[in-house]
Amino acid sequence: MSPTVGKPRTHRVLLAMFAAVAAIGHFLRDVLGFFAESAETNSEKTTSDSVRGGVLNYRTGKLDDGTDAAGWYEKD
Repeated sequence: MSPTVGKPRTHRVLLAMFAAVAAIGHFLRDVLGFFAESAETNSEKTTSDSVRGGVLNYRTGKLDDGTDAAGWYEKD
């Protein structure tokens, strides 16, 4: 029995394991993409306002940079 007999079998097993892991990865990516597409978001209120920071504009109810001439920035 020569040691070269086991190498092609090991190579095929490794390729099969890689293919299985790749298939599972593609399946998980598709499932996560499906759930991400179906997520509902409110376009009126975004998270970018809180990340961006700023001053609360009581006229619009949003955070901005404080330069709205028609807005007010202090509570009545």
